Amino acid sequence: MKATTLTCPDISCQHCVMTIKRELAGLTGVTVEAIDLDAKQVRLQVSSDEDLSLAIKTLVEIGYPPAG
Repeated sequence: MKATTLTCPDISCQHCVMTIKRELAGLTGVTVEAIDLDAKQVRLQVSSDEDLSLAIKTLVEIGYPPAG
């Protein structure tokens, strides 16, 4: 597993945090380690680059696209 941190500027409340956790929990090869509401960051463990791409795609689909 590889750790990565994504900055998602659209995270604004605990509802956002719960939504992200729920949607990413269903992805094989992706583990949400933490979501920092103040820093607007999602820290993940991913098994592969493909799993990271899927996590990013999911974040975009649910309205929390990573910056950059």
